[in-house]
Amino acid sequence: NTSSSVVHSFPVDEDGLGVLGIYEVSLIVTDVNGCSDTAVKPIWIRDEYWIYIPNSFTPDFDEKHRNEKFCLEYHAIRENTFLFKVFNTQGDLMFQSANPLGMKCSNKAGWDGKHYETQKELPADTYVFELYFQDFEGWKHQEFGEILLVR
Repeated sequence: NTSSSVVHSFPVDEDGLGVLGIYEVSLIVTDVNGCSDTAVKPIWIRDEYWIYIPNSFTPDFDEKHRNEKFCLEYHAIRENTFLFKVFNTQGDLMFQSANPLGMKCSNKAGWDGKHYETQKELPADTYVFELYFQDFEGWKHQEFGEILLVR
């Protein structure tokens, strides 16, 4: 009789993410004669930063779409290093934020498609963004891309 289903569950936090640490996993195999052998291996569960940046949003507040604000999702970044800027095609600053919590989708936050000074609704167009931040280990990151504002 042989069994090859081996399952091990690592601890998780309230967000369902693995608890950081080094875990020692062992596998014990016993043959039909009762002889056994053990293999031991350390498993390193470590944190990884990630950031999700969409490429479009529809700030028309018509209740038909879920992407009424341009927002981000992220994990394991140094929030005090965050800087997000949006420019029009002429290079003029349209919006900026140094508050990542104010841009986080899960907080129902984000940019509403209005000019940061005048609060006027910006026209449908392609805008350019710059994003600067450090991950939890201190590595600096720069992201650049386009945002399509659809009305």
